[in-house]
Amino acid sequence: MAARARILVTNDDSYLSRGLYLLYESVKGLGEARIYSTEWPRSAVGRSVSFNMPLRLAETEFMGYRVYVTDGSPIDAFHLALGVHGFEPDLVVSGVNVGENLSLQHIFYSGTIAVALEAALMGIPAIAFSADVGLFSEFNDKRLSTAVRVVAGGLARHVLEEGMPEGVDVLSVNFPSPRDIRGCVKYTRAARRRWKPAFESRLDTRGRPYYWLQPIPVHGAPGTDVYTVLSEGCISVTPLRLDLNAQPASSAESRLRGMISEVESELREVLQRGPGGD
Repeated sequence: MAARARILVTNDDSYLSRGLYLLYESVKGLGEARIYSTEWPRSAVGRSVSFNMPLRLAETEFMGYRVYVTDGSPIDAFHLALGVHGFEPDLVVSGVNVGENLSLQHIFYSGTIAVALEAALMGIPAIAFSADVGLFSEFNDKRLSTAVRVVAGGLARHVLEEGMPEGVDVLSVNFPSPRDIRGCVKYTRAARRRWKPAFESRLDTRGRPYYWLQPIPVHGAPGTDVYTVLSEGCISVTPLRLDLNAQPASSAESRLRGMISEVESELREVLQRGPGGD
């Protein structure tokens, strides 16, 4: 670990979340830690970036902590820290999110994990932390706050001292509900789905229909993050990779190449006839 490691602490629940400051307290002893966050909760914004609007960045104090706040997205906050303030971290920690981020389904939606993935794209180790809670106040629970301090602090220390394990870009860590925490921590893989969609139809005051998404839970198999957190009451640590390139079996690759070759031939034939030709 560097003599004075730089740690960027961020989230997607806004600077008002107690989970953000719990995470800061968990890692502040490991180096120079700075807090960057959003003005308002930006949950489930995924990899949103503000290309078409100006951004504000202000320094403020909340609950005795100095925090930099932006009106943009979580990823905007990350880039403002680097691009405007020149704060180049050795580690990014994101969270602790209000609500678990279990399964690939939630991983792709999550603003908390999106920041970690963005950091990894830039070669910065990153860990995302989420908890199965629904209110900021639940971070005051002693069992949960103790679990976060021990696990977040320990994982951050290992990554700063040793780097990420080979082949791993991001760690996604999920804590059970405070009432379910048993003290176990497990290596897991991400389940494919967390829920399937269903909608409740209602009428507004003018008699026009509108719809509320009412997710139906999907139970995870043993060994997945969903099963580990929700069925076993254990903390899950899920390694993630940025590389989305498929590595098909030789027979599948041969089929893909054949499909591409056929489409290419069709394109060349159409272009030889001229645009708009029949």
